[in-house]
This record gives sequence, structure tokens and C-alpha cells, in this order.
Amino acid sequence: MVILDHINMPGFAGHNPLSGPKEEQFGPRFPPMSDAYDKDLRKLALAVGQELGFAEKIREGVYCCLGGPNFETIAECRMLNSLGVDAVGMSTVPEVIVAGHCGLRVLGMSLVTNKAVMDYNSEATASQDEVLQAGKDSARFLEKLIALLVQRIEPNNNVS
Repeated sequence: MVILDHINMPGFAGHNPLSGPKEEQFGPRFPPMSDAYDKDLRKLALAVGQELGFAEKIREGVYCCLGGPNFETIAECRMLNSLGVDAVGMSTVPEVIVAGHCGLRVLGMSLVTNKAVMDYNSEATASQDEVLQAGKDSARFLEKLIALLVQRIEPNNNVS
């Protein structure tokens, strides 16, 4: 998934990588996050995915960062779904906040490795083994995607 936007749940509880002493050299105290993910880089990632024949595998969506280290409850999945969340993880967002703070362009991608359990009558559960296997199964796709993306980004930090 190419990340369009994010929800920083730990941030709602006051956990933010920009908390603490302020270093003026890195950027403003309150950086905007409305454009955290570079539009041109997102377009490029989607185009490269389509070019590689992976249009059915690559989508754009909203990522939600949770604290972890556990999988989500059914109630949490239902709530996040109602908020428009497409994928959940335990990382990425703090790094994006810091990168945005420093004025860097960001392309965020997330490998979706398991489906959320949304039904209390389901026998399905999330598992670490399932996540690791999905990563192995997607390795070749990701290698091709990232290699071509890097080739398409010009040295002057523009997109070709």
C-alpha cells in the first residue's frame, strides 16, 4: 500500500517524536502534516507498480500507527475501519513526522501482511507466522518495485 495519509494513535496520547527540547536547525516546532506524503512520489510508486503488472496488488490508502506490540482486537479493527483506516502498523509514522519536520520529501509504503479480524464469530486470528510468510512471499515484488522507483527518482530529488 502506498500511504496517502496516516493517523497517529500514540500521538493522541501525547507520544510524539518531536516532544522535548527543540533543535531549531531541523525545522519548525509545529510542522504541518497535511502533506506528509509527497504527491509526486506516490503517483510514481503507483505508476511503477502498474508498469510492473502489479496494479491489482498495489493500492493507495490511510495507515494507522498503533503502539503494539500486539495485534488489534476486533473492536479496534471495527473502530479503525469506521475511521477510514486501510492498514495498521506499529511504526512508520514517527519516522514520517521527523522527516516532515526536517523538510524531507516522503514516500511511505506498507506491506499489508494479514487481514483484520472483524467478526466475533470468526475462527481467524492474526499471527506472527502469517505476517512473516507474507513478507517472504512479497519479497520479489518489493525488490522490483523499489529498484525501479529508485531508478526513476532523479539525483536532484525530482521525479522523472
